[in-house]
Amino acid sequence: MHTSDHFKCRTLRLANPAHSHRAAALLADTFGIRTRASSQDGHLTLLYTLPQHSLLQMVHLLEQAGIPLARHPIHRLQCQLACYCEQVQLDNLHCPPHATRGREAFSHIYQQHPHGDCDDTPEELRLEK
Repeated sequence: MHTSDHFKCRTLRLANPAHSHRAAALLADTFGIRTRASSQDGHLTLLYTLPQHSLLQMVHLLEQAGIPLARHPIHRLQCQLACYCEQVQLDNLHCPPHATRGREAFSHIYQQHPHGDCDDTPEELRLEK
């Protein structure tokens, strides 16, 4: 089951813009995903679905192939944040659903509790205050 949250469109910035077409071909051949490369600014756009592929896998493949990403702190932070968010999403996909109670169970528990004035002080002592 795929929802719109599972489809990802990520943009990576490569350290060397000349490697963008090689990186796009490598990722498309290895993972079977759609890629678009821009050799002018070194951007690499990736389209994939999350359960089958992750950005972390693709980044590791690029590093193993000798294609480094941009070293600018902002670009590194964006990539790390996207990898972290995807990992959390993958972890949540594999979590079993929580056992939740229906509204009836909570209303039954609520009805069992005493309501109203719960002060145990006798009424004649309350009036003296």
